[in-house]
Amino acid sequence: MNERIRSACKRYAINIALSGLFFALTLTAAACNSSAPAKGTSVTLSNGETAGVIVTINTDESSSESSTQTAPSESVSVTAGTGDDVIAAPTSPKPGNSYSFRYQNILILPGEDAAEVVAKLTENCEITDTFEQDKKGQDVIVRSYTFSSFVLYARANSEGKYIITRIVLSGRDSVTPEGIGIGATHDDVIKVYGSQYTDNGNSVTYTSGSTDLTFFFANGKVSDITYKYNRLS
Repeated sequence: MNERIRSACKRYAINIALSGLFFALTLTAAACNSSAPAKGTSVTLSNGETAGVIVTINTDESSSESSTQTAPSESVSVTAGTGDDVIAAPTSPKPGNSYSFRYQNILILPGEDAAEVVAKLTENCEITDTFEQDKKGQDVIVRSYTFSSFVLYARANSEGKYIITRIVLSGRDSVTPEGIGIGATHDDVIKVYGSQYTDNGNSVTYTSGSTDLTFFFANGKVSDITYKYNRLS
């Protein structure tokens, strides 16, 4: 009787060990078969915020490359930090909404109070005042806030607040929330933003809400990107 019990215990222990080994092999295989999410994949941050679509996957890829995929295949949860994959902000705005730029996870919209926006950013900028003519031919002060890869331009409103009138992207690290950056091709732009644009010869302009978004081209590649507030007097 005791021998039967000992034999049954041995078989039970062996079965438990084999089950654990099989479970461990299953987890290892799943980890090996998993791959990094593809470009264009919709990304949800660990705090629940939708960050948009992945622009580049690995840190050894060129930062100037941008995704032309507009239909995210899945949603993933990631925690982004310094040196991590580059993630674009939310995809194209809904009809009637204005195009906006995202920097340091802060949306910047033409027509906003420039001082309030700049106060939220941690990067220092150079502030300069110059003059330009408005639509009536009158000289007005234009205040520029120059950052490492973009410049904000603002004019004073009737209350004396400087309102953002233009956002100019010229650095290769600057990417629109929809995933287009300096160096993208004309086809890249069309695939992402569509064919409803104004052709200006060396540039194309898209309008949504109170913002005109213009892509300038040089040698077939995007050289500058400008957001312009289209409700200036």
